[in-house]
Amino acid sequence: MLPAHVRLAEMYHLHKAGKLTMEHGPELLQCLQINERYCWDMMKLQQLSAFAMNVRDDEWFEELRIRIDALRITGRAPRSGGG
Repeated sequence: MLPAHVRLAEMYHLHKAGKLTMEHGPELLQCLQINERYCWDMMKLQQLSAFAMNVRDDEWFEELRIRIDALRITGRAPRSGGG
């Protein structure tokens, strides 16, 4: 989970309590942008990982698993070295 995900949960809690203001707007949009990039990157890497497994490319599969782990921890996946 990324800090942006925690902040989104906090802002949703503020919303439910009726305390989310227009001043939260830019921060909310930034968190949503981070979440969008994270989701698309994760889906892409998971699909590529499944493909690598199907074609039995163990080296590529391992590279993708490393990139997925990095994405989960940092919010950014290192660039591919090939595959």
